[in-house]
Amino acid sequence: MKNIIKNLFLFLIVTTCAYLGVWQLDRAEQKLSIQKDYQSQSSKDYINLKSIEKNPGRYTKITARGIFREPYFLLDNIVYNKKAGYLVMSPFQVGDKIIIVNRGWVDNLSRQKFPEITTPESVLEIKGYIKYPMKLLELSTANITKNKPYIIQNLDIDEVSSILKKDTHPFYLNLESDYDYSFTQIPEKNENKYLTHYMYAGQWFLFALIGIIFLVILNRKKHGKT
Repeated sequence: MKNIIKNLFLFLIVTTCAYLGVWQLDRAEQKLSIQKDYQSQSSKDYINLKSIEKNPGRYTKITARGIFREPYFLLDNIVYNKKAGYLVMSPFQVGDKIIIVNRGWVDNLSRQKFPEITTPESVLEIKGYIKYPMKLLELSTANITKNKPYIIQNLDIDEVSSILKKDTHPFYLNLESDYDYSFTQIPEKNENKYLTHYMYAGQWFLFALIGIIFLVILNRKKHGKT
């Protein structure tokens, strides 16, 4: 009975480690794909938002002419230079449709008060590149607060669209930093990030191999006694 329990325990460890290794390989492929997209798009020219395809590739460089709208959203739990803060996500109306614009990072002021965010009122032409929302760590059960300014745990385009009551693009625009209404832009760090995941995958596969070795030793001892 003891050997059965030990076998089951070791088998669980082996399968868990193997699963985590495969997961890390998948993460590495995702990061490598992101890096390739960034490198391929960075040398291309800007495209007008009105002329792009329905689901353009991430990091596609675009221009858009329109006007910022209220309300803005503060994407929470964003750490930059070891300080916690928000990303200011503002709706930008182009024709009858909205594109969410990441205007950059601001300090959360130690939660004592919200940062003062001014929304430009004139028609503007903006530039930036396209990104798609990614699921971040949620530290609250609710994704969005009920009162303004809206604090969000994750950028949920459908949820934002329902608040704005406007048709909204499924991607957002990372605004270039040389605008008066742009805040601190966090630089992209895509180069070779996938290598870390390959390293973690190797560690998990090593643990799985060690577990297999223990399984073999355990069962050899069992057969040796019998």
